[in-house]
Amino acid sequence: MTLTIIETDGVRSHQSFNKARYLSADTMAAESRAIWSNSWLMAGLIRDVQKPGDFFVFEIGSEQILISRDQQGQLHGFYNVCQHRGNLLVGDEHGNAAHFRCPYHAWTYDLDGTLKGVPLVDKFAEDPRCADRNLKPVALDVWNGFVFVHLGEQPEPLLTFLGPVASILEPYDFGGMTLVEDQTVHLDCNWKAVVDNFSELYHVDYLHPQHKRMVDCHNDLVRLFEGGHTGVEVPGGTVNQKFGVPEVPTDIQSQQLTSLDLDPKDFNGRVLDVRGAIQAQKRLIGAERGMPYERFTSDQLSDVWQYNLFPNTVLSFTPEHCWILRPRPHATDPNQCEFDKIS
Repeated sequence: MTLTIIETDGVRSHQSFNKARYLSADTMAAESRAIWSNSWLMAGLIRDVQKPGDFFVFEIGSEQILISRDQQGQLHGFYNVCQHRGNLLVGDEHGNAAHFRCPYHAWTYDLDGTLKGVPLVDKFAEDPRCADRNLKPVALDVWNGFVFVHLGEQPEPLLTFLGPVASILEPYDFGGMTLVEDQTVHLDCNWKAVVDNFSELYHVDYLHPQHKRMVDCHNDLVRLFEGGHTGVEVPGGTVNQKFGVPEVPTDIQSQQLTSLDLDPKDFNGRVLDVRGAIQAQKRLIGAERGMPYERFTSDQLSDVWQYNLFPNTVLSFTPEHCWILRPRPHATDPNQCEFDKIS
């Protein structure tokens, strides 16, 4: 299936909506059915389940999903619920285990979700160790270093869900990057308010004035994709020309040039040439620095791209780094959410 990319060059549209979309418990319940149970969700990083026995728990609304790698190296996803009395099975956020044992009655499951141990099993009228009492699985797939899960029945393939976004972002080796930060904060707002903030650059000139010294938000390209994914591509290694062009490179441009063995003074009086010089120099020195810059277009070598994967994953990235932003809905309150920041 071919998905259309819409480049919003000169297109204007406006639509108002009721604040109940953010505040209503009814809307929250509808989202649980239509979105969280019907979309591929970025659950975590493949780096967190590299070895047999590795696991992590992904919480989304009222659901908890247990991701594990079994002894044969296969990944699995299950609801984090013991199939005996519905008790929470695993309380740790991540770790390594030989099996999963319920703290209530000690029913024990293999890493592949198979029920393998029941205390006093001979006291049961029928042996409870059957397929119906294995952990309830969810669909799972991996793309570019990210683990995705789907809570619905017979979901479309992950690559179909991602559409052209998957191929556009293929040059970026997110899975090969080094994790330096992973934190979660609680926010007193609806999860969509966070997504909204990272879906526009309208606020940048006023809230982040320092950005005008390194990117040109005035000349960004916005892309809309079928399925709800969006992209914003911002020219980098340059300045926001709306505020004028300085005579000499800005401090941030100078840092970029110096890091690439270029002299900022060579660009006095021609600040707008910095972006092209960064692109050319990266191609020149990429091999000696172990960076596969040959995979990227010239724009990708200098620019900052931000792609929002429907419904709630924001990726802000360059060839050298990626900042992952993910708001997750609260279990019961539409006015609260958890906000994950990973880089």
